Amino acid sequence: KETSTQRWPSVGVSIGSVGHPQLCSRACLYFTSGRCANGVDCGFCHLPHEKRPIHLDKKHRETLRAMPMLEAKALIFHIIRQKVVALDPMPDTMVVLEDLASACGMVRCSAPLSSRSRSERTLVVA
Repeated sequence: KETSTQRWPSVGVSIGSVGHPQLCSRACLYFTSGRCANGVDCGFCHLPHEKRPIHLDKKHRETLRAMPMLEAKALIFHIIRQKVVALDPMPDTMVVLEDLASACGMVRCSAPLSSRSRSERTLVVA
């Protein structure tokens, strides 16, 4: 009988690593800390993965759905603007952002962060 070691001769590569990075299973949480007891028979990938994008949890999604559309747009735009400013604060980029905001019928979000609910503040910070 053929063993996993014969099929997967590379050290650290597991069955779950097949098709890495596009088609493999998600990363093994235990392998990176050196505690994967399953070794090559592990159903999770033992190769490096990019960090997974952050997703809103159920409470945040519900909060966003409950907001009036214009307020939700303003909140999302505020988050996008913060990210863009952190990555590329060039004047041309800021002009494009402001053009996008006006094309969407938005004005700057005037409500201070402190006046928002805890869920809304967490959405902005995330």
